[in-house]
Amino acid sequence: MHSEEHLQLHFDLLSRRALLSCGDKDYVLPDIYPTKEMARAAAQKFAWETLGLRERARECRQASDLPVWLR
Repeated sequence: MHSEEHLQLHFDLLSRRALLSCGDKDYVLPDIYPTKEMARAAAQKFAWETLGLRERARECRQASDLPVWLR
């Protein structure tokens, strides 16, 4: 995965909403998550499937292997 594609997850405890930052773009995840761990798993799946990291992050074999930094 390229350095400009670092994934950062911003999780708001009050609203239970999550924002995923990938490079210079931000994506609001569509659901409400009970815990930040569940939001992190959803962010990994979103990046893997929707953002196409399946093809670009060749060192990762599955979505759960993607490094997502919690903020």
